[in-house]
Amino acid sequence: MKVKRLALDLSLREFARKIGMQPSNYCNIESDVLPPPPPDGLDRICKALGLKKGTPDYSKFHDLSAHGRDEIPADVERIVKGNNLIPAMLRTVEYEKVTKNQLRGIIQDLKSGRYKKAGA
Repeated sequence: MKVKRLALDLSLREFARKIGMQPSNYCNIESDVLPPPPPDGLDRICKALGLKKGTPDYSKFHDLSAHGRDEIPADVERIVKGNNLIPAMLRTVEYEKVTKNQLRGIIQDLKSGRYKKAGA
């Protein structure tokens, strides 16, 4: 968060006011003394930083924040709950000891469009 804030040339106090947070609390979040805010507070921060919903930076920001709160990102939880094959896929990844590089390859394969329905 700090790097993005500084790139916008905003002081900590200015930024905290902009997102409706006490500067001391925001400072503690940036310093990892306090955990990142929940998704609604995080959305205010994303908006102030110019991170648009659906972009890779927005998703990464939410993922890192959820990790900092020791939680699963809300969108990932929704996806898992909405598709009963996702838990089986995750268990297969675990049991078959799929490596990070193999997962990257699987992700690229899925993004290639190869599995999209015709006309979708």
